[in-house]
Amino acid sequence: MKFSKAYEPNQYEPDIYALWESSNAFAPSSDPASDPYTIVMPPPNANGNLHIGHGLTIALEDILTRFHRLQGESAWYIPGADHAGFETWVVYEKLLERAGKSRFDYTRDELYSQVWDFVQEQRGNMELQVRALGASCDWSSFTFTLDPKVIDTVYVTFQKLWEDQLVYRGEKLVNFCVKHQTAFADIEVVHKEDKGKLWDIAYPLANPANGITEVIISTTRPETLLGDTAVAVNPEDPRYKKMISKKVKLPLTDREIPIIADAHADTTFGTGAVKITPAHDPNDFEVAGRHNLPLITVIGFDGKMTAEAGANYEGLTVLEARKKVLKDLENLGLLRGDKTIVHSVGHCYKCDSVIEPLLKDQWFIKVRPLADRAIAALEADEIKFKPASKKQALIHYLKNLKDWNISRQIPWGIPIPAFQNSTDPTDWIFDTRVDLPEIAKASHTYIRDNDTFDTWFSSGQWPIITTLSRPSHYPTSVMETGSDLLFPWISRMIMLGLYATNDIPFKDVYMHGMVLDEKAQKMSKSKGNVINPMEIISAYGSDAFRIGIIASRSAGVNQAFSVSKVIAGRNLCNKLWNISRFIQHMVDENSDASSTNITTEHMGEDWICQELTHCSKKVKDLIGKYRFAEASELLYDTIWNKYADWFLETQKIYKNLPLLRKTLEHILIMLHPFAPFVTETIWQNLSWTTGLLISQKWPSELTSDPMSASQFESLIIIISTLRAHFQSLPGAKRYPVLFGQDSLVDDHQLLIQFLTKAPSVTSTDLPKGLRLAIPNHEIYLDIPEKVLNEHQKNLEDRIMELGREIDTLTLRLSNPNYLAKAPQHLVEESQKQQSEKESLLEKMKQELSLIK
Repeated sequence: MKFSKAYEPNQYEPDIYALWESSNAFAPSSDPASDPYTIVMPPPNANGNLHIGHGLTIALEDILTRFHRLQGESAWYIPGADHAGFETWVVYEKLLERAGKSRFDYTRDELYSQVWDFVQEQRGNMELQVRALGASCDWSSFTFTLDPKVIDTVYVTFQKLWEDQLVYRGEKLVNFCVKHQTAFADIEVVHKEDKGKLWDIAYPLANPANGITEVIISTTRPETLLGDTAVAVNPEDPRYKKMISKKVKLPLTDREIPIIADAHADTTFGTGAVKITPAHDPNDFEVAGRHNLPLITVIGFDGKMTAEAGANYEGLTVLEARKKVLKDLENLGLLRGDKTIVHSVGHCYKCDSVIEPLLKDQWFIKVRPLADRAIAALEADEIKFKPASKKQALIHYLKNLKDWNISRQIPWGIPIPAFQNSTDPTDWIFDTRVDLPEIAKASHTYIRDNDTFDTWFSSGQWPIITTLSRPSHYPTSVMETGSDLLFPWISRMIMLGLYATNDIPFKDVYMHGMVLDEKAQKMSKSKGNVINPMEIISAYGSDAFRIGIIASRSAGVNQAFSVSKVIAGRNLCNKLWNISRFIQHMVDENSDASSTNITTEHMGEDWICQELTHCSKKVKDLIGKYRFAEASELLYDTIWNKYADWFLETQKIYKNLPLLRKTLEHILIMLHPFAPFVTETIWQNLSWTTGLLISQKWPSELTSDPMSASQFESLIIIISTLRAHFQSLPGAKRYPVLFGQDSLVDDHQLLIQFLTKAPSVTSTDLPKGLRLAIPNHEIYLDIPEKVLNEHQKNLEDRIMELGREIDTLTLRLSNPNYLAKAPQHLVEESQKQQSEKESLLEKMKQELSLIK
């Protein structure tokens, strides 16, 4: 097969991926002796397109999968799609609204069927995009989070929790979105610093004494006053010690409520006295439990005031009620003032509306036994984290975790397999016949719970579910995902994995940071700075995208996306294509190209064998440590700056075809995890390779002579120095090269002349001209005295200029303000510039000393 003149990714990538799929190349090995290596893909939303974060996730996971497959392991990359309960429901509810419909126009089963059809229509786009990214995932193992095996596993776990009495039905405060009509777990609520008011309100004492007639409380939510059941003061606050146990008249109502002593009251906040509204504040709910206070709900699930708020306020929205309560308090002379504050307010992560803490019967998991077991596994270092700091952050989170609300009031999701006795609301049974609205059991009728599971409850069992067909692949090898999922997802997988299987769900966790735009800003549709990975792939190719997105990226660090790094990746692909064309052309022109006897006959060949062996070992080490960017950079440097710039140039003279073939194979295999498409395309185009590159084995060590390789490194220094001088001398002219007693130069005159394009390279007993500053070598450029003098003047000027530049950098780096406030990458760049300039200055001073 002949190489085209240029590599056009879009012409090759679809066919190459189809070749892999049709060859079953993604399936794990059937060899029982192969060590299992397993990654489960964090399932993208089935109803949407992939974003830039998915691009990074799949690039990293596929690098690992392809690398371990090349190591001879049974690599299994399991793809999937997420039904994304709430997110998908929000999208579909908007479609209903645009059609003039509402969720209340349909039964739960009708809605579920409609959303199912909607998701199936959308799912194909996402799967095509995963393929475009080059993911070598086993599509025969594809799992959708509503597949029967998912539901069955989730029900088995729920039943175990039920029987172990770790799941319970309880009326508790939940985070409720009145727009979307569903509750959320604490981790799903977005807390924002909002500007608001803090009002001081007088609560008259029921029995004034000693001249004290009222208690002034401070609140940010005066409308919930109607549901107050106490006023709390700190037991150590001397201002209120004599008031404890007395009663106050609750304004705007005919109720009296007690003054209680509780440490919840902060002596430094407002007046130090706080209203207690247990049905609408989580902290107040805890206080009520300690003091056996009643719970009065004054805000309903529709976001409007209830009948218990009183006839004057019933039916008002929260904001309408707030205005009326404040006005009525002012008319009664009970409003004592206000001030503007900034405080943390919970918002819905989808619609941004303010979350209402409301009392609701829900299913909760007692997390303490699960969390404690997870903490023990983490403290025993059973799971390794990258970055390592994430482990301690997770332990801290688990130690403070409260019971988990797993009920969601949406039809799209896995139904909770629980039924309630129609005549006894406290009687609940576990039953998986959720397709029936009611069932009969033991002469009783039981009504199905219409709620669905929190998506994180099913996703928390993802490693268990996806490996059911191959139990030997559990626990999985690594969970790679974004740092933002440490608490909502990683924590759940560890807790549920240990609980359900008595084993950890994965051995390693690698967490990448957020992908920012090129100005290091968070991407958002409102800013118009969202980068579509498919557009990048269309413009530059999948391999270029993969190389570009991992470049300069470290674990857990938010970093900017750079198109320039993608372009550098594309350039590497083009370079490799041209290298391969050149070698194939040499093979085609040589009648003895079939020889497979690999020997090294020249020092450059020993050197490249040594370099490729070092690269192979180092890349293996770096990937094992999840240092993807460094591994990619090493390959780039080896291929471009060593193999192409030096070894191939020497082969234009020596033409060691067996070695050229073997070294190219090594390069293709090593780069394959990072750039699978171009490497496989080249492999399929070469005349001597067979089979699929994806199925090859990692390169073994190449034999080389270390002494010979070391001599070639000396030769590189000589040639590089000559090239640099030819560029820097006045007129950029090439001059004859003279050398004294130097066996290395003497033995390689032809190669030096060929690679430098010098007019001649000659031995001499009468050196003249400019001596080069190369240790242990006596080499001169035969240049006229006038040129030498001009070069000396240029050197002196450049030395002065470099000195000033170094002084500027030194001053900058000695400034504490710069070190404290400048972005880390700018500080590192300044330090690198300083080091490079200082090194260059020393070289120039040495060269000047030789002239003088």
